[in-house]
Amino acid sequence: MVAAAAPLATINNNNNGNGQAATSPTALSPADSNKSLPGSREASMQELISTLISDADELEAKENPDAVDFNKPLREDVIMLSNLLLKTIEDHSGVAGGAPDILAHVVDTVLTASRNYFTNPSDETFQSLVTLIKEVKSPKVHLEIARVFHEFLTLAEIAERQHRVRRWRGYRRGESSLSYRQTCRDAFQLLQSKGFTPKQIRDTLEKQQVDLVLTAHPTQATRRTLLDKYFNIANCLAIKDRTTMTPQEEMDNRNTIRAEILAAWRTNTVRRIKPTPDDEARNGLMVLENTIWTALPSFMSTVDHALSEIGQPPLPIDSKLITFGSWIGGDRDGNPYVTSDVTREVIKLCRWRAATLIYQEVDKLMFDLSMTLCSTELAEAVAAIPNEQIVASSRKTNLTFSRGNIPRDEPYRILLSVLRDRAKVTEEYLQQAIGVRDPPPPPAGFIRDEAELMKPLMLCYRSLVACGDALVANGRVKSLARRISTFGLSLVKLDIRQESERHAEAVDAITEWLGLGSYLKWSEEKKQEWLIEELKSRRPLIPTDWPSNASEVNDNVKEVMATCRMLATVGSDSLGAYVISMARTPSDILAVALLQKTAGVAKPMRVAPLFETKADLETAAQTIDRLLSVPYYRASINDHQEVMLGYSDSAKDGSRLTSVCCLYTTQEELVQTCQKYGVHLTLFHGRGGSVGRGGGPQHLAILSQPSGTVQGSMRITIQGEIIDHHFGHTGTAEQTLERYTTATLISTLAPPPAPKPEWRTLLNSMSDTSCAFYRKIVRDTPEFTPYFRSATPITDIGSMNLGSRPSKRKATGGIDTLRAIPWIFAFTQNRLHLPVWLGMEEAIDVAVKDGKLETLRAMYKNWPFFKSTLDLIAMTLAKADPRVSEYYDKNLAPPELHELGAYLRSRLQKCIHLIKQISQFDHLLASDPVVRRAVEARLPFTDPINLLQVEALKRLKEDEDADREENPVFRDLMSVTIQGIAMIRTLFNIPPKTPLDLRCRDFEGDWVTVASGDELAVVLENDLASPDDVLKIYVGGQEVKSSGKKSGSVGGEEGLRQEDEDREMEKLLQGRGEEGVEGITKREVIDMLRDISLYISHTGANAAAVAGWTVDAVCDWLRNVGFPEVESSFAEHDITGEILLALTSGVLKEMGMLSTGKRIRLLQCIADLREDARLSPPAAPSTLT
Repeated sequence: MVAAAAPLATINNNNNGNGQAATSPTALSPADSNKSLPGSREASMQELISTLISDADELEAKENPDAVDFNKPLREDVIMLSNLLLKTIEDHSGVAGGAPDILAHVVDTVLTASRNYFTNPSDETFQSLVTLIKEVKSPKVHLEIARVFHEFLTLAEIAERQHRVRRWRGYRRGESSLSYRQTCRDAFQLLQSKGFTPKQIRDTLEKQQVDLVLTAHPTQATRRTLLDKYFNIANCLAIKDRTTMTPQEEMDNRNTIRAEILAAWRTNTVRRIKPTPDDEARNGLMVLENTIWTALPSFMSTVDHALSEIGQPPLPIDSKLITFGSWIGGDRDGNPYVTSDVTREVIKLCRWRAATLIYQEVDKLMFDLSMTLCSTELAEAVAAIPNEQIVASSRKTNLTFSRGNIPRDEPYRILLSVLRDRAKVTEEYLQQAIGVRDPPPPPAGFIRDEAELMKPLMLCYRSLVACGDALVANGRVKSLARRISTFGLSLVKLDIRQESERHAEAVDAITEWLGLGSYLKWSEEKKQEWLIEELKSRRPLIPTDWPSNASEVNDNVKEVMATCRMLATVGSDSLGAYVISMARTPSDILAVALLQKTAGVAKPMRVAPLFETKADLETAAQTIDRLLSVPYYRASINDHQEVMLGYSDSAKDGSRLTSVCCLYTTQEELVQTCQKYGVHLTLFHGRGGSVGRGGGPQHLAILSQPSGTVQGSMRITIQGEIIDHHFGHTGTAEQTLERYTTATLISTLAPPPAPKPEWRTLLNSMSDTSCAFYRKIVRDTPEFTPYFRSATPITDIGSMNLGSRPSKRKATGGIDTLRAIPWIFAFTQNRLHLPVWLGMEEAIDVAVKDGKLETLRAMYKNWPFFKSTLDLIAMTLAKADPRVSEYYDKNLAPPELHELGAYLRSRLQKCIHLIKQISQFDHLLASDPVVRRAVEARLPFTDPINLLQVEALKRLKEDEDADREENPVFRDLMSVTIQGIAMIRTLFNIPPKTPLDLRCRDFEGDWVTVASGDELAVVLENDLASPDDVLKIYVGGQEVKSSGKKSGSVGGEEGLRQEDEDREMEKLLQGRGEEGVEGITKREVIDMLRDISLYISHTGANAAAVAGWTVDAVCDWLRNVGFPEVESSFAEHDITGEILLALTSGVLKEMGMLSTGKRIRLLQCIADLREDARLSPPAAPSTLT
């Protein structure tokens, strides 16, 4: 269990008790801001931050208690990061020299009011929070409040990620329990339990391939320079975790973290310059170089180790278990900034960075392989290398063997010296080619093919193994070979994406130029006939310089042809799939094949149609059937067809429920169609980051795919805003790779059973109902578009420098032309989350009224696909807030649109009620208390950011209406608030956990203590047990079958503590008189639990000596821990050891300790005296007597 840490900052509740703010924060002087208000309730910002640490480690698996306290380093990380941030704010707040004390007070009062609203949501508490925000008149203070909240959330997330890595590693060592099973070992055990042999598992894994495709989407709102600083902080935490450091090293590590936090605080959060596709590509490459390149060998080693445990050999060195693709710089669908020149430059950039990494690794490898003994095969290869080539391969710039002085009895070094020189030639050429449109031909030695690298590496590997040096072979040699197999010569293979209309327009220009008429006016049959005839023809279709000499051809056509001709020059090794957006007919696919042939692409890119609207998904199987029935096309695809499915646009087109239903059915139909033609199908899932765009825990998403649709291969987009979440840390990158691998393996061998026919029928009917109602609101309600544009920040999102791509596919048009990303992002910002749930409530309501409630409950319990669909929607609904949404309406939307907003909020409430009816939980996240705590802990930070965003939007609109120059601070505030609100969207990546048992791991087995009084209070707060259940532990004589002992009557020091708790609870219950436990409320029980736990922690063995300290002893201790300046104050107030243990930040402030940083550090020292304390000390009297 995680014990709450000592407070780090005082949060004053500036409230007069009736929901109204007493005074304006901005009216306070710095001296006033350090005084506690009479009757105020002291709270701790650090305590709130600590609640964000919501990994499943807090709710441990029943059967496997942890052998190591993993929560202690988590607490230490949170405390340290919070300390450093608060110190930074105290010393450096204010972009232009602010007043840190005023800022701290404003943040404290706002956060306290927000917490009050969260714990007691009402119009009064919400209005109290609104009043505080409105009383802050300075735009710069608005901006700094938002930044403080954002930075706290960011640092807590960094600590939480490192905690997950820590627990993941502990699980592998057998020291930690995890209630989810996503490792290779777990997957192999599961499959063996289902009857699969170890050989079947390995054979399937060897053929498996998962391609993760990075995309640049404008919802990655955080600047790369800040992400890099956060990455460095995460690395420091990882080093601290895995290294035994000297005191000096610990200080250096801490100072490095402090410097990064300071640098982040001093860095402008706002992007001043809109990123270009080239910028986005460089950002993506940083993630690949910093974490994924490093994580790959370790991940592959994990797979091999798990195979060895089931008696199987490792995977082949050249296994492509995981590969990487990219759309960054290749996705030109609706993005005019991605041109043929841009794509060419991005490909050169990717190749250059890959060449740099390869050169560095070969150089290290050459230094490592100093052995003289080698195989005959390698000796013969080395003997064939001319001596002058060996000498020429040495350069003055080489760190090793720069003069050709390689000992001739070191064959590995001789062989690798040539490879190193070729790698350097390749790197230098590519570096010089960056920015040059027509670079000269590559020089001799330039590496053109992956095999040119793999051949000498595999020769070294075979020789080392043959000579008995397998341990050396399985080190850097194997790691580099596996990296090359995974990343190739370009790190990623770049996909090209363009919409079908552009291709048809290009072909139409060709047919018009040839005098054949308008291709666009032909029938589908005529189009196919002509396209196939030209594909078979050996004659050139058009001149090689067309259409540069055709003045009548528009720029769009010229760009399509320029792109295809560029593909002919860059080489197929750097290219992935050609994805066609809005593909609807076989001619859409055949047209791209012809354009590539016409441009001279020697090895055409595979073509992947993208089906993304409801109508296109419903006819996708028919389209592929017609395509595969064309003999020419069928013969050209090598028995493999790739199809991409769009999650975002299909949801925007017809509702989230309709989207997932169509996608489920379409996948089944596509598999059946391809099986009919003997073609292997690879599905490319275009999932977004948010639930509304197909996001969610990817392991769960893959496991809930329709039976038989995975088939050992899969492509999945990793969209911009979650690239950092999945791969921003080497440890999380390894976890991500393993989760995708195991989920794909399980779905291939042991997919979920097909749903009952009546379930499928009901869901299809619900899909139709949902779509009809959704379109009625979004398309057919005249007021909806003006409401959307006024009550959400959609206009401002489109104008911000979040990404290179425009927010709309076309410059004109309404919601239909708007991209799905800003559509969903806008409703995320105003907390209505409408695209996720609209239509679902109508579909469920109709089904329930038709008597299908029990059927829906059975579907929820027994159909993984349906359950995951509802659970993801429920998780999003838990983040919605009708009051916040209404606040946007009242302040931003015209009065005539308020009625529509109120109606939509009523539908939101209805959806919440109906989902809880199906799940039979009284809370949306009752089945997943970890995610619930994660969501709810962030809300007190998010709600004020929402109100600040409304202030920014309102002020910007006022400036626009008055035709005056806008205040740039409000534009910056918009950027910061968008980032802050967006942070809550990544919570679905927290794995689901199991509930916590009360006082024993297993009532059927041996007694194991898991909870003290304060931990049981957490159980009650999360609704994991009733008050009666908890009280029975203390007074009900609950028995454990294996021991027959009453709960709490265990032996040793822990048993003594629990017996003390039992006695204290009995005293508290006796104090209720005749009422006893009758009518006792949950709140009363929670308070009792905290009281008894506090009593025990303050009178326990470790605290007993401190409690007996005199005032002089306390003063001696203050000197020892570095606080001699407060001795006189402590003596004046007669602070004994017993009082010392109960001190709070507020009391210290009243005693004259005005520095927040000093209070934080002293409170941490006090916390160290209470090793047995399970929570923060009780609030002392607000005024000392």
